[in-house]
Amino acid sequence: MSSLSKIVISGRVIRPPEKRFTPNNNVAVTEFAIAVESNPRQDGSVESHPVKIIAWRDLAEKLASELKKGDLVAVDGRIQFNQYTNSEGQRRRDVEVEAIAVDNLSAALAGGSPAAAQESRSVVKAGAKAAAKAEAAPDDLDALFANEDEIPF
Repeated sequence: MSSLSKIVISGRVIRPPEKRFTPNNNVAVTEFAIAVESNPRQDGSVESHPVKIIAWRDLAEKLASELKKGDLVAVDGRIQFNQYTNSEGQRRRDVEVEAIAVDNLSAALAGGSPAAAQESRSVVKAGAKAAAKAEAAPDDLDALFANEDEIPF
């Protein structure tokens, strides 16, 4: 039996993209981190958790040149669990998201049309649009979902 590893998250870029190339075959890889906020607690407080995002090839090139710290993004990808031994000999495990598509929502929320924002950014599946809806203010929803073909369910 196989399993599915799919995740759609949104948050603000807290560590700007760093692009590098694999040593053996010179493939572009870009890493950055976003802050994902928890649902508000009863006292109104919100926790923020950093999530490492990794992108490969053309998407890596695009994100390295277009994203900056503070941008609000929706990431559609696969969750990966990595095990390694640190320099002190301790076994560690970390989690990262391998991005399939990333949409910079800052342009759409700043008043740009969804079509213009989508042309200048990576194409995102409907699930990431749902993440954008969750982050948007109520009067921004009409602008984000102006196209009825992009209903997020």
